[in-house]
Amino acid sequence: MDIKTLLDNLHDEVSCSVCMCTFTDPKQLPCLHSFCLHCLKGIQRTSGIHGKITCPECRRQFQILGSGNPSELPTNFRINSLLDVLAIKECSTANVKCGNCNKRSVQTLYCFQCCSFWCDECVLAHNIIRINKEHRTLALKDFQDHDIEAVLKRPAFCQEKRHENKELEFFCKDCKVAICNICAVTLHEGHGKMLLEEAIDARKTQINSMTQSLIEKAQEKQKELEELNQKSADIKLQVADFKSQVQTNVDQVIAIIEARKKDVFDAVDNQAKKSLESLSKKKDEVENQVKLIESAIEQTKALVKRSFSTEILGFSETFDAILQEQGTQGNRDIECIPRFSFTKSEKLMNVLNNEGIGNVKTVLSETKAQQSGAKGKESSKVIAGNKGANVRDSPLETQVQTRCLRSVLSFGQKGKSAGMLNCPWGVAVNNQDEIAVTEWWNHRVSVFSNDGTHLRSFGRWGNNNGEFQYPTGIAFDRHGNIVVTDCYNHRVQVFDRNGNFLSKFGEKGSLDNHLSNPAGLSINGNGDIIVSDPGNKLIKIFSSSGEYLRKFGGAGSLVKPYHCIQHGQYFIVSDAGDHSIKMFNLEGKFISKYGKQGNKDGEFNQPFCLSVNKERLLMVCDSQNHRVQVFELSGKFVTKFGSEGSGRGELKYPFSTANLSDGRIVVCDDRIQVFEHT
Repeated sequence: MDIKTLLDNLHDEVSCSVCMCTFTDPKQLPCLHSFCLHCLKGIQRTSGIHGKITCPECRRQFQILGSGNPSELPTNFRINSLLDVLAIKECSTANVKCGNCNKRSVQTLYCFQCCSFWCDECVLAHNIIRINKEHRTLALKDFQDHDIEAVLKRPAFCQEKRHENKELEFFCKDCKVAICNICAVTLHEGHGKMLLEEAIDARKTQINSMTQSLIEKAQEKQKELEELNQKSADIKLQVADFKSQVQTNVDQVIAIIEARKKDVFDAVDNQAKKSLESLSKKKDEVENQVKLIESAIEQTKALVKRSFSTEILGFSETFDAILQEQGTQGNRDIECIPRFSFTKSEKLMNVLNNEGIGNVKTVLSETKAQQSGAKGKESSKVIAGNKGANVRDSPLETQVQTRCLRSVLSFGQKGKSAGMLNCPWGVAVNNQDEIAVTEWWNHRVSVFSNDGTHLRSFGRWGNNNGEFQYPTGIAFDRHGNIVVTDCYNHRVQVFDRNGNFLSKFGEKGSLDNHLSNPAGLSINGNGDIIVSDPGNKLIKIFSSSGEYLRKFGGAGSLVKPYHCIQHGQYFIVSDAGDHSIKMFNLEGKFISKYGKQGNKDGEFNQPFCLSVNKERLLMVCDSQNHRVQVFELSGKFVTKFGSEGSGRGELKYPFSTANLSDGRIVVCDDRIQVFEHT
């Protein structure tokens, strides 16, 4: 790798894949993967196995020689050299610590023989010492490419106590370790030895031979992989054809049932029609009878009104005739009302219940699917408190009532198979409460139902459309499409809900439409895509079609922004490099911040992603403190939940959160957990 390419990718080279931060005290495992010492100690502490360590990358387990402490592992001198180069490269924006007095200063020099930094005060004492007179020192601001190459070529030093300043010169054949000249005549006296350069050359020859063998093996495996992919494609085609046949059969059954339903409806309509016609005739007869009776009443009243009393006596026969005529119209019996009842086909119901609509017949192949499951401990409750003070000058205030939280669901066992997760990073929830998760080490996106059932996955390692190199942030847009930050491809990709590639934007660089290791992302009410660009120390905003709109932040206001969300008229940013939460207005002007490095309430150790829950509370993933902290939007601390561990309700490096429609909270750490209020 040439020096320019190295400098362009320097942050990637010096970032620990466990904590995703710049290496501190890098240690190398026998598999050649390197991690921070404190990360390895945390992994060993979690495993509970003393003297052994499992590599987070390749999952191989190794015995640690000596005391069994990860501090006994060899130091990665190359990464230490790269860390020095990083400090040299960023000396204009960040103070560099003196290797003698620990004072941080922009005016710092580097000694190529001591392989350490010296402030402008300590370098005077360094130069006075006689043994250092031949040493070459250079101010960091004056470094050129060839000077950086000299830093990278610095020798490795012995790790034995009191030998730290001695270069490694020999290789012990018996112990299989590089040693200094003092070790050669003391600890390794009588052992077979050879010059370190000769041992390196011999090892290179052996490695080249092994590499060629591995290349041939990889080619064989690639062919095997292609065959497996073809078989997978065949299965998918068969399933699609099978479902089509089932759907056709079901449609035919439904059509027959619909036709029989129409016959039953027609039969009951015909019977009802006959009954209604008969009732209508009887209704007409009764109405005529009512009219005749009313006419007789009117005649009788008229006769009584216009006749004298003696005349009324004379009309007695007339009255009797009228009453007799109406009296002969007796009441008719009303026809009984019919009652309709439906008798279902027991035979049809028995067939459907017992036999269903058909059966699946499968011819098993040689490939066997792996099954997985995960068990958790009892749910742990987290009691919400309400303490702390509002952040001065914060523009957001709200009044809330807090409740208890407990973990009610956990899923995503570690692995590569469908439904398993490998270092989940980002999480998002759509309108159907489907949970989408980016997988850092599986280079894919997996989608689950809200009960943890795996629905689908898409993506694989690569830089083509639809492929990923360490996907991080994820969000659903207004149309239900899935938007993903593709970290090491320095871009953002957009997919439909089924994982079909739609579009992309961004490339490696520092221009407005460029990105450098983008992390979290979010989408505002207008559909704009807000991308955290930690490599450029910026927050960048793009339209839904990927057109660059504006940016804010930069050196001086943001150190390592990992996530940004818009709430109302403000942007809220998690600055992992500054261990704080920062607030900006819509024009990108800094308003306020809260938090500092620590583990007390309201303090952070590399905060990652943010979300606002149903109660308008800000959820902050406090990753290195293994917890989620909850704040009012004004910055007032409300509560926290989670502690380091892998049990139910415990967290390990939580990266992101999301909210289900019923108010439950989804937390992504090394799995997916769902918390609910009690």
